[in-house]
Amino acid sequence: MPSKKIPIVFAFDDNYALPASIAIRSLFDAKNPDTDYDVFVLHGGLAKSTINKMQKICPINWIHVDAKMLENAPRVWSGLATYYRLLIADLIPQYDKIIWSDVDVLFRGDLTEIYNKKLGHADWAGIAAERSDEKSGIHNHFPENKNDFIYMPGFMIVNASKWRKENKINTFFETIEKYGTKLTMADLDVLNLACDKIASVPFEYCVLQNIYDMLDISTAPEYPWLSHVHSHDELMRAKENPIIIHYAGTWPKIWNMKADQIPQYYMDYIKSSPFYISEHYYPTWRTSMRIGSLWLLIKICPIKSWRKKLKSIRKRIK
Repeated sequence: MPSKKIPIVFAFDDNYALPASIAIRSLFDAKNPDTDYDVFVLHGGLAKSTINKMQKICPINWIHVDAKMLENAPRVWSGLATYYRLLIADLIPQYDKIIWSDVDVLFRGDLTEIYNKKLGHADWAGIAAERSDEKSGIHNHFPENKNDFIYMPGFMIVNASKWRKENKINTFFETIEKYGTKLTMADLDVLNLACDKIASVPFEYCVLQNIYDMLDISTAPEYPWLSHVHSHDELMRAKENPIIIHYAGTWPKIWNMKADQIPQYYMDYIKSSPFYISEHYYPTWRTSMRIGSLWLLIKICPIKSWRKKLKSIRKRIK
């Protein structure tokens, strides 16, 4: 009988606590009444205050990851936590199938149906992004990639029993060592190179922000390569009935935008988050004065390391 206990794994640091809280709260808001999620968070060290606030949303299994395990992985803007998904089969041995999700998402539907998808001999299931032989796409193209498509691992169903049986973690580390700095898309490159059996998940489970927001999806920057994998009708159906909205590919991230640029449905989640700070979105005159003063100090400060610190402070309160 299909399981109703669904393990789902996230990873984030303190800087991503706000979107993570939104992702997890929306996960429970969108679930069916009889669906039971078992939530895990992998982290390299979170503030106690972050953990305490997250625990108010739902019970969470916290797993501290030793960063030394990934010391040879190329550093990318999203940090080492992006590689944590490579470790989940070994870190969570009690499940044979596990969902991974990035935290820059909003859940709009239940995950029971997709979790019960039969993986067969596939290493994992994800959303096909573009063809491996695509000429106009944005992902890295390696001749060693034997898959027809390049898959996005922002939402994954991991065949954990197969990963453990085949010691897949060693394959991942060997891939990292072999390709090194060529892995500019980090875990995405590793998972597509190290796994030659990947199943497809419908686009509804990773509706990219531009596809969701734009009235004419053909004007979205991702459309040229997505449309070579998914038909226009498929993309439209996903836009109209998303299970997951993924805020990838747009900068600044949706939670870092100004209040009047954030859609109301997401702003409501920001305001309900335990990490919401109203002055970040609705600055008072005192905030504006502090930002102006910091800008002046940055300009006149003679020591580079101090200027860098002042810039980080200004960024946090801006």
